Amino acid sequence: MIRIASMGLALAIVSGGAPSPVKAQQTEAGDAVTIPSGEVREGDLYAAGEAVRVDGRLNGDLVAGARRIEVDGQVEGDVFAAGNTIDLRGPIGDSTRIAGQVLTVDTTIDGDLLAGGTDLHLTENASVAGGLTAAASLVEIDGTVGRGARVAAGEIIVRGTVNGDANIIADRLDLAPGARITGDLDYQARTPLSPEAAAQVEGAVRYEMPVEDPDDGGGGGFWVVIWFWQVLAALLTGIVLVAALRGVVERLVASIAEETTLGALLGFTAFLLIPVAAVIAIVTLVGMPIGFAAVLLFGLALYAAKLPIAVWVGGRLLGLAGRPAASPYAAMAIGVLLLYLLFAIPFVGWLFWLAATWLGLGAMVVAGRRYLDSRASAA
Repeated sequence: MIRIASMGLALAIVSGGAPSPVKAQQTEAGDAVTIPSGEVREGDLYAAGEAVRVDGRLNGDLVAGARRIEVDGQVEGDVFAAGNTIDLRGPIGDSTRIAGQVLTVDTTIDGDLLAGGTDLHLTENASVAGGLTAAASLVEIDGTVGRGARVAAGEIIVRGTVNGDANIIADRLDLAPGARITGDLDYQARTPLSPEAAAQVEGAVRYEMPVEDPDDGGGGGFWVVIWFWQVLAALLTGIVLVAALRGVVERLVASIAEETTLGALLGFTAFLLIPVAAVIAIVTLVGMPIGFAAVLLFGLALYAAKLPIAVWVGGRLLGLAGRPAASPYAAMAIGVLLLYLLFAIPFVGWLFWLAATWLGLGAMVVAGRRYLDSRASAA
């Protein structure tokens, strides 16, 4: 869990970024969102759909959520992408944060790269000017990393160059012939490197046997991947909800900001009473369908309750960073990362989960009450 917190902290820091001037923002959603070849788009782009493709040039940040995301053109700013398959083949002018199942980097990134998913591959053409922070089942580094690497994975294969120190947690680490690490290597693996492989590290090599966590079920570094998958699922859900129900999300955020204490109390009450009422309904033949429906809706509400909290928290952080007019997509992304970092803290993470859930449920109750009051007034 400590390793999750440290990686999550790096994720939140990189996602938050330094204060920057407010730029033009565009939001697009649909089956396919595309910047055609030859087109130059000014400002940030927030895109959600079945596929997002950049063949032209984007003079701003790209925030995308889709089943497939492809960047063959040029992105001058940051890239934040969550999807099933992500292919980056065009140059990126700043830091890049990606999460998905199959992640391929075949280009130059002028900032840091943070990635989480199943398979991550930095090809021979990949060049990351900054540092690499990653968690995946399989990580292959054939290209060049400029300022160190922190990687947790089931299997890590290095065939390229890591400039600086490398901190690695893996079931299996392989430094192929020709691989190079210019700094120190601190690593955990089930089998230590051979002397020939260790000789490819220019600095000190420090090996530590992995410690089996009885609560981990012997899964090694895979619990890190599970954490990233949870974050990915929350990000994708958040992107879809913001795109489809932006007005509702804004009302929920307003309810949190304006009636925080009342919302928390109402959320706590709903958290306790709704399951009890559902169970009572289920044990009666007449109320059984209603009870099961209530359980299903309550489960969905528990999951969705954290998303308006994420938008609220992320918006406040962006405001402190000098970007008060940032898109709700950016606020949601940063808020989700921070919340799941807090949820992963040992012993007290569940308290943060309860607080976020209660506050989110309360916001739903407050926003619903306001909506009914407005309808009654209009009538």
